[in-house]
Amino acid sequence: MATTKLITADELLMMPRDDYQYELVRGELTEKMPPPGDGHGDVTGRFSFELRAYSRANGFGVVRDNAGFRVESDPDTVRAPDIAWIAPGRILEPIPGYQQLTPDLVVEIKSPTDTPRMVAERAQMWLDFGSREVWYGDPETTTVSRYRPGQPPEILAENDVLYGGDLLPGFSIPVWQLFRDQP
Repeated sequence: MATTKLITADELLMMPRDDYQYELVRGELTEKMPPPGDGHGDVTGRFSFELRAYSRANGFGVVRDNAGFRVESDPDTVRAPDIAWIAPGRILEPIPGYQQLTPDLVVEIKSPTDTPRMVAERAQMWLDFGSREVWYGDPETTTVSRYRPGQPPEILAENDVLYGGDLLPGFSIPVWQLFRDQP
């Protein structure tokens, strides 16, 4: 019986770059997906901009885009959300490798190939690692699905307002604004 050689987060960091994104799950390399298209990038940029503006204006937390986080060790698991928000005091400066923590808020933007099951499983994975919330933006339906531990997903339509609640006090934005410039 052949055994798979497990790799570490440090080895993942030093891998040569190609056209795919990789994550590490309990020491095994997994292909995340080819680089997303322009529409995905536009929506990701809008979510990131709003979270950064909130964090900067309030001096409250930090935002990371497409950064890997070491969420398990020995064997290592490194996962990379589209956007991560980390509460104040948990992270200060960028480091050369992967921060060993789970983001408080994870934002994922649905890709055209994502199924509802894939979306729900990825959101649950982040909650299982300790994220306090997961927001899943869907450019096709102009909705945001909000996942929180022990609660059913909340689906916000384009005419709804996304509030930050206890996690991001004072944060609010009309959902449509996360997807386009005009209502």
